Amino acid sequence: MHEFAIVQSMVQELVSRLEGKGIKRVAEVRFRRGSAFSADALRQSFLAASSGTILENSALIIDTENTTFHCACGYTQVITSDDLIGHMFVCPACGAVAEIEEAHDIEVVDVTVEMSDGNSLRAENTLI
Repeated sequence: MHEFAIVQSMVQELVSRLEGKGIKRVAEVRFRRGSAFSADALRQSFLAASSGTILENSALIIDTENTTFHCACGYTQVITSDDLIGHMFVCPACGAVAEIEEAHDIEVVDVTVEMSDGNSLRAENTLI
């Protein structure tokens, strides 16, 4: 459920930034997520949160950056959401517990919109 709240907040912020700019529809939204943020949760949350907004029916593109755990014991692993208990990861080699601060890393990279005048525009996160 924590992922839903994060995505819902991001969708609300994006909608508020896009409203009133002469946009006919949003064609595509590109997210970048850490490998510890569930791609399925992102898809489901985006679908639910975007319903009834200018983002509804837009294509969702998800890029993934690996979140890698390096334990003091020498064990290394790319972490997925299935490997976590909340924000915590237990090293399978030695049992050490580590908080993974990047567990919920996610950002909007860019948005492609169709303007009311028929033109398409791609805006990066810093411009949205």
